[in-house]
Amino acid sequence: MYLPHLIILYLNTLMANLYLIGIIYEELYVYIMGKRGPKPQFTDVACPNKGCKLYGLTGQGNVTGNGTYISRGEKTRRYRCHACGKAFCNHTGTFYHDLRKDDKTIDLALKMSMKGMSIQAIADVLEVQPASVKRWLSRAAEQCDKVNDTMMKNVDVSKVEMDELWVIIQKNIPHE
Repeated sequence: MYLPHLIILYLNTLMANLYLIGIIYEELYVYIMGKRGPKPQFTDVACPNKGCKLYGLTGQGNVTGNGTYISRGEKTRRYRCHACGKAFCNHTGTFYHDLRKDDKTIDLALKMSMKGMSIQAIADVLEVQPASVKRWLSRAAEQCDKVNDTMMKNVDVSKVEMDELWVIIQKNIPHE
């Protein structure tokens, strides 16, 4: 082969490699930055899938944002775990998961119940069905049990503290 042909072949190979490097760079840039800027990092979100090897672990880099949608009048973020492939939202595993009413209305119903209002009165004030209020109270009780089972382990309470708590409770119970 003549020297000019080798130079042209070398330049063609070099141009093809530069073109390939440019494509890889562009894809890497879009992966890191996203199409509209840098992708947010969700280091405080853990995968809720109990079958996932990174279940419950935060800061592992396996959870990324997967868009948002409007639910119950508020913006809800979707996530995806890249370790197991499960998609979930920020209400998954919480008290509010799969409820149709907004969080503020449900919270208000729970506060009214704690203040002693009847289920029928709460339903009338919030203009919802009494069955909905009962369901919310039941779910809240289940969630409290889960929190107690998780958080209240190996708690040493002295007898004196229990007596003091009982005195406070007796003061709040109406006597006949």
